[in-house]
Amino acid sequence: MPYKVIDYDPGDCGSAPETAFEKPNTTIIDKSKKHVIFLVRKPPESIGGVQRHSARLSDGLAKSYFVEMFNWKGPEWGAPFSFPMFYHKSVRNGAHLVHCDDAVTSFVGAKISNHSNKKVVATVHGLDIILPLPWYQKRLPAALQSIDHVVCVSRATAKQVIKRGVNPERIRIIPNAAEEVDFHIEKNEELYQKIESQTGADLRGKKVLFSLGRPLKRKGFDQFIENVFPHLPEDYVYIAAGPKPKTPKWLGVSKNIIGRDLHHILSLASGCYTVHDRLVELSGHPRVYYFNGVSEELRNQLYAVSDLFILPNRTIDGDMEGFGIVALEAAVRGVPVIATGIEGITDAVIDGENGYCIPEGDIKKMAGTIKSLIDNPDTLSELGKRARKYTASAFSIASIVKRYNELFEELLRNGNGNGH
Repeated sequence: MPYKVIDYDPGDCGSAPETAFEKPNTTIIDKSKKHVIFLVRKPPESIGGVQRHSARLSDGLAKSYFVEMFNWKGPEWGAPFSFPMFYHKSVRNGAHLVHCDDAVTSFVGAKISNHSNKKVVATVHGLDIILPLPWYQKRLPAALQSIDHVVCVSRATAKQVIKRGVNPERIRIIPNAAEEVDFHIEKNEELYQKIESQTGADLRGKKVLFSLGRPLKRKGFDQFIENVFPHLPEDYVYIAAGPKPKTPKWLGVSKNIIGRDLHHILSLASGCYTVHDRLVELSGHPRVYYFNGVSEELRNQLYAVSDLFILPNRTIDGDMEGFGIVALEAAVRGVPVIATGIEGITDAVIDGENGYCIPEGDIKKMAGTIKSLIDNPDTLSELGKRARKYTASAFSIASIVKRYNELFEELLRNGNGNGH
């Protein structure tokens, strides 16, 4: 059967490490650098674009600042228990600036801003802004308005922040960074053998379409299989891959207690509102593969044999794609992206540069664009080269870190205090 669990990274969907809080930080502060704190609600090793972004950003900024990380390492539902620790450790040291890794941590960032002379910045991503919890949405505007600056990863995210009353002058749009790829994998018989031995999929002589990510409903993998894939020739295969979904025990047992609506919202927040079962069913198609728990090695191998990367997102009430970092991961490897042109994806996929955005619901155009590119190998090859070059330049870690650096320096030059 094309569906296969290959390996499972237990960092997904709220599993708890052995200890919830980080060990005491015994690092000696480099007094030659300004001191910046990162409040991280999820550790870098957990699954998701926010975590990868925080890790790359903190690593890059460490060249200019002394960066101190405060992590919550427990289950996602318990993240608010980290806020007192975040607050006290931030207020009581000599840091000049505090960076919150998402809108949720901006709640504690607002407290820090209101009770200290530290500058506070939050980077917001998408779902963390629009999560449809009434009590959360009631309090979020005040939190965002209390901090010094809000960084949005896309124009779509910025619009949501503005809707919540934040002055546009205190918003800066800085996209996510692409990872740096310094290796090349040859598409040869040895590679096909490796993939087949791990997955059972024989991709020789096939036109390979690849999607990567958690099987969330907004990702649209199932919709692509049902609506677009039938319009493509018989030598095409489609691979959807990502981590194995896992519902936290607390969420599973609470369904009958908290009610269907709240359970649905918390499933969204936990990244557990998936179409996993439907994808397992659809993978019964002989040319459709659904892999769970792909390793980094297998991920890179699948990119290497792919002709196009597919980002078939759909609009879901109460959810959104704030950016689409996987598009950069594909493009920087020379795999052009065909995406649904909604929300923050339009800031990651630039027509003619690293792929094309297709209007949502235009099945004919999406299938036609895919087929047109694959039917013209020279055009596809040229687009792949352009995608790699453009993405590595426009979304380089160095360029993104520089923009954060400029923002931090601007705030720190303006002195202390919270003049909102």
